[in-house]
Formats: sequence, C-alpha cells, structure tokens
Amino acid sequence: MATGMIRGSFVLAAVVVSSTAGACSSGVAESNGDPPGPVCDGAVSVGELPGELFEASGMARDPRRPDLFWIHNDSGNEAVLFAVDAAANLAGTTPVADATNRDVEDLATARCPEGWCLFYADIGDNLSVHPDVRIHRLPLPPLPTDAAVPSAPVRPLMSYTLVFPGGPRDAESLFVDAERGELGVVTKGRADIVELYVADLATLETVDGPVALERVGSLDVPIGASTAQFITGADLSPDGRRLAVRSYTTVYLWDWDGAANFDTLSAPRSETLIPALEPQGEGIAFTTDGTTLYLASEGVGARPPKLSRIDCRP
Repeated sequence: MATGMIRGSFVLAAVVVSSTAGACSSGVAESNGDPPGPVCDGAVSVGELPGELFEASGMARDPRRPDLFWIHNDSGNEAVLFAVDAAANLAGTTPVADATNRDVEDLATARCPEGWCLFYADIGDNLSVHPDVRIHRLPLPPLPTDAAVPSAPVRPLMSYTLVFPGGPRDAESLFVDAERGELGVVTKGRADIVELYVADLATLETVDGPVALERVGSLDVPIGASTAQFITGADLSPDGRRLAVRSYTTVYLWDWDGAANFDTLSAPRSETLIPALEPQGEGIAFTTDGTTLYLASEGVGARPPKLSRIDCRP
C-alpha cells in the first residue's frame, strides 16, 4: 500500500496573537503600519438550532443558496447532514451512506471535479490513539424542498486516509483550498499546542493508501490550563484569502495565500465570541460573499444548540 507525501518547504514559526473583546485587531501587524484587516462586529445569537442537532459540530455553506448551511452532529450520532437556513430553521436532511462515522468533527465546501463537493472529516481522536483518520469527499446533497422528508443518501465520491507524522493527533478543524490544491487540518490544542497540517489534493485523489499530512507549523493561540481555547472548527473564505479558526470563545482570522506562503509569524486578527452565549461552540462557516461567519454550537444540559453570527467586513 503506497504512502503519499507532498512536496514543498514551509515556514515553521510562532504566531503572535492579539486577543480583543471589541473590534477585530491585527495586533503586531497593525502596529507595524500594515493595512488593517477586516473590521468585525460583535458576535450575536441568531436562534436555537433544531433539537436534532444537539451535538452540532461541523458546518459548511451551500454555494448554491446564500442562506443555507449544512451541519452534522459528532460522535455517537447517525451520519446525517442537516440543511439549516440563516435563521436557524431546519430546511431538510440527507443521510450519509458508506462513509466512516467514528468521530466526524468538521465539514468543508469546495470545488471538485464534479463541480462542488462537501468534505466530511472523520478526524476526531480525543485520546490520540487512532493510527489514521478519514476524510470523505461527498457530492452536494440536493437542495432541500421539504424539511420533513429526507433526501436520498449521499455516498463518498472519494475517501482519503491520512496519517499524522509523529503519531496520532486530536483534530476537529478542516478547510479545503481547492484553488491551490490543498486540504488543511488544525489540531485541537491538547498538550498546549495547536498545529497546522496540509495534504495535497491531487495526491489524495491518486494515491492508493494512507497519505502523510505535512506539518506547516504551530499556531500560538492561547490554550493554557483551560479547555475554553481548544480549537473546534475552521473555514477558508470563498475567495481563498482568509483562514478562520475558532475556539469555544474566540475566532481568529489569518491572511491566507497557500501553505507554502503562510507566515506563522503574522498576527491573526481575533474577536471574542462570548457575547453570542454559545453553550459549546463547534462549527464555523463563511457566507458565500465572505463577509459574515456563522457559528454552530452544541447544546449543553438544558441549554439548546444555537446558531450565531459575526460580521467581518473586508
């Protein structure tokens, strides 16, 4: 069984993080006279998600309809994609068949040979014990027409097996850069380190066997003794120029020009998500115009799952 490796050298350095409780700040980059980044409004709650999404995890926009998102639950739940509109209403459901469902944690939308695809990431590993992880490339489900009637199941067009160099990692965050042919995975932050890994999409499509992710570097986002800053989701803006990574309490935005050009010394802009009062924030997705981020949260106890929003204008 062949093992695929991608080529290229990458900058390995620490990220300087500026955390704010107000508008997005570009921290060190701004103080050096660089152009300011996007200005973010405060995070706001949109409404309660359907009860079926009590363990909402991954989230991705639907490129065909600007007010529609796909969300799934994480481990221990059936493999189902839930279509939710921008007001948190359930629009439809689509089962996922013939894909692994060990601990699916994130979802991404990107161009693919068939037009548009969903990338369904079975990458969760709380104990860091699994020798490999799986990502399934699914066709976009049909646009929902009746929330009460599930559509026919979708099945993987391709399934990728990936391994982390140096042993298993726990990760909940996926993004896909179709323009540059890269798939990215951000680790959760256990052992006080958040790491960025990438794999070449062309290699994933052609290698018959596990593909080794390549480590780009570590992101110096605050973790500390609390789990509040564990990284739980990621998304790339539709124009491929901004990478959003979220924790339970904060969203970080980096300029993105592909892994080979990613300078981990650049300071991410950051914004608190605390005003949205998420029970346990997990998902994140840009809107189709790239100006707004929607956020999905699990429910906790008597607190229902929620949909929230944060506007970040270019």
